[in-house]
Amino acid sequence: MKHKKIAITGGPNSGKTTALSVLKETFGPQVELVREAATMIFSGGFPRQDNSRAHIEAAQQIIFVATKEMEELAEQTSEAPLIVCDRGTVDASVYWPDGPEAFFAHMGTSLEAELARYDAVLHLSPPSNPAFYQSTHVRTETLDKAFEIDRKILKMWEKHPNRLVVGGTEHFFEKAEAIKNFVEKIIKG
Repeated sequence: MKHKKIAITGGPNSGKTTALSVLKETFGPQVELVREAATMIFSGGFPRQDNSRAHIEAAQQIIFVATKEMEELAEQTSEAPLIVCDRGTVDASVYWPDGPEAFFAHMGTSLEAELARYDAVLHLSPPSNPAFYQSTHVRTETLDKAFEIDRKILKMWEKHPNRLVVGGTEHFFEKAEAIKNFVEKIIKG
């Protein structure tokens, strides 16, 4: 079965994981969800306490490979017409110490090849109001750092031909409507 595949991306605390829940609740068996590899890896105990170059590089390599493998598993086993990924393989490149080009070279791929993996991209930005930003045991960035990461991710995906950017709003309901409308158009083709 040929699936369509979209990546939901954006900075920390932008609502990506919540968006997955909204899409599953709205579209049910029409969507297969691929969870975020970084959250699984960091929640599983991957050491990141010193933020050293070695830790960052190891983490991003693992995240890239895990993301790719989980997407491929969904493509092989799901009967849903749409696979929705919490982040895409492009995202790991913004954390690489020597920049995205070095990351893709190290991983034996290119930005163009990774962009081509997805039929569409949905970019969600962090909330504009600091009162709505939440740190967790996995999300350790400050709001300023979250905006910096968001800008880098936005830049990396800018060449994708089918992309929707949803800015940071105080009310997630506004984001949810934009997300549902975008995905519905993709499902209907």
